[in-house]
Amino acid sequence: MLEVRYPLSSLVKDYLLGLLGLAALINILAATDSETGLFWFFAGLTVFFLLIVLNAAQRHVMRITLSEEGIESGPWNRRFIAWKDLRGLSLRFYAVRSLFGRNKGGWMSLKLRADGVGIAIDSDLPHFQSIVTKAALAARENGVLVDAYTAHNLASLGVEVPA
Repeated sequence: MLEVRYPLSSLVKDYLLGLLGLAALINILAATDSETGLFWFFAGLTVFFLLIVLNAAQRHVMRITLSEEGIESGPWNRRFIAWKDLRGLSLRFYAVRSLFGRNKGGWMSLKLRADGVGIAIDSDLPHFQSIVTKAALAARENGVLVDAYTAHNLASLGVEVPA
């Protein structure tokens, strides 16, 4: 059994972005009349930055447990997918580009689905490739078909593509 968590180093940017955005917008809201449209625009932005902080906090406490029986995420909104019940696998790559058009890398996102249950993780998680490999093996054993994007991304990681 393998239990992994998102390292704080991968969440620092999200925490900083969210907290700095909240701090700036709360100051703007305090100086703006609540009867103007501008106030409500900034209130909406405040909610957006609050969601960024909450998402980072949720990922901070999330634990992914990988076992021979399946994969589980928790502790909040605990979800479990047995490998034998895996019905969907999607692996996407999201590129990040600089202002000058140069490729600055990116991240991958793995989505696993079973009957009414879904688990999504991204490549900031330690042992991400091990999880992808185990999920692809389970998908192949269950006869799960993957799309061309997923097949390409699995191959780029050196993982055998489910038939």
